[in-house]
Amino acid sequence: MYDTIIIGAGSAGCVLANRLSADPDRKVLVLEAGRSAPIASDVPADWVTMFNTSADWGYYTEPQAGCRGRRIFWPRGKMIGGSGALNAMIYIRGLPSDYDGWEAMGCAGWGWKDVFPVFRYSEANADIRNSPYHGNEGLLHIGNVPYVDVYERMWIEAAEAAGYAYNPDYNGEKQEGVGLFQFTIKNGERWGTGKAYLRPALERPNLTLKSGVLVTGLIIENGRVKGVKYLADGIPATAYAESEVVLSSGAVGSAQLLLLSGIGPADELKAVGVDPVHDLPGVGKDLQDHLNIPITFYTNEPMGIGAWTEDIIAKSFEEWRDRRTGIRTSPWVASGGHVCSRPGIEPDLQLYGAISPHRDYARFLAGQSGITTHSTLQRPNSRGEIKLRSANPIEHPSIDPKYFVSDPEGLDLATMVEGVKINRRIMQQSPVKQLIACEVTPSAECRTDEEIANYVRGHMTTLYHPSSSCRMGTDAMAVTDPATLKVHGLEGIRVSDASVIPKMVSGNLNAPTIMIAERAALMIVGG
Repeated sequence: MYDTIIIGAGSAGCVLANRLSADPDRKVLVLEAGRSAPIASDVPADWVTMFNTSADWGYYTEPQAGCRGRRIFWPRGKMIGGSGALNAMIYIRGLPSDYDGWEAMGCAGWGWKDVFPVFRYSEANADIRNSPYHGNEGLLHIGNVPYVDVYERMWIEAAEAAGYAYNPDYNGEKQEGVGLFQFTIKNGERWGTGKAYLRPALERPNLTLKSGVLVTGLIIENGRVKGVKYLADGIPATAYAESEVVLSSGAVGSAQLLLLSGIGPADELKAVGVDPVHDLPGVGKDLQDHLNIPITFYTNEPMGIGAWTEDIIAKSFEEWRDRRTGIRTSPWVASGGHVCSRPGIEPDLQLYGAISPHRDYARFLAGQSGITTHSTLQRPNSRGEIKLRSANPIEHPSIDPKYFVSDPEGLDLATMVEGVKINRRIMQQSPVKQLIACEVTPSAECRTDEEIANYVRGHMTTLYHPSSSCRMGTDAMAVTDPATLKVHGLEGIRVSDASVIPKMVSGNLNAPTIMIAERAALMIVGG
């Protein structure tokens, strides 16, 4: 018997484990499907090498009609630290208007005035001191990237020449502009919530972490969640919570577990052999994601990752291993920006100038050096869903983001077409234009808006930011209560992760997820 059971040791679960176990009288259990993060998780440059390994759930979407029938690869962290141990470590809060929008949607207490102090509370910024926009005393280490490639700075200069102002701090006075991102990297090593929050808390006798266990369902009695069922090395086991269970399994995992437990749209559950326990139609619905389109340019001189030889790879790892310095301390997505696709709006596109010609998450390597520019849609209109394929808890759920087809006005696609044009304009500016040999096929042949749109449909990727499948709100399709993050209509169960986000924010989701977990911990401690 425990007081609180946390399902998932990802970015949110690690925060909760630390904050809740700070009370020595609260007995806390954390259950995580993955195991310890591999060494690649520690090395900032090596994050893409963990895709499709045991540290990754390795999801794929349903065939996307809006993406020419492709199934999109959706990596999600399956290890202690979760996706925060797999991601590119970028720290972005989003726009104040994002959170004021949450409040306007019926989520009282989630406006910018409410969440901004929580961001500062969690932050230990190593490079920006005495700023009204940053904290320095929190548990989450935030800092500038340790290694900046000369060509990343040249990309920023080209973006400035294209008319985009330099911005030294995307989490400061404004988000718009180009520059370098901030990261959860400490002394040359990834430092997400698995290290910043969970690791020191594990010394507490009232905190138990069980890894390598798959939670298969919730134990529900008379409208209250009493505990969880899970598999430990294939053997069924149970754990009970005196107070409550907190789902922190992410937009895919939290929705899947509710559905497996009979919490969700009753008719859909019956259709896959799950007995409905609580008819809650919004579970798994309103799925949102950041859509990303890359275009690649070959360069006429060796540079960046495309110039790495076996000798460079070996020696750079030795340098990182021995001194935590050098090229492996960078995730190679440090240079970027936030820009507007059209006048009169806030930034709706996030840009990256990656000094690498690799495609499809580095599973396909180019034949020479190059630069890949990315344009990411920040506030998508596309909405999808997560559904069960069967009652088998081991089977991955159906993930259908419905990219583009659920946006009948076509604004998502039109904005991404403009993103390609913006990146092309940047690459035509000095000092970058002198480096470019050519744009790489097949985007190079796409000149008209129709041709570019067809390219976007054929090469669009996720930016790994699924959200909103258990969104908070007070309407009929809301799953969680904004005031408590409890699941509507049930006792003893809360959700605390990116799945409760009511509407996508304009930036990477790790920082907002950590903020949500900090607020959830305060709600739980406060009763």
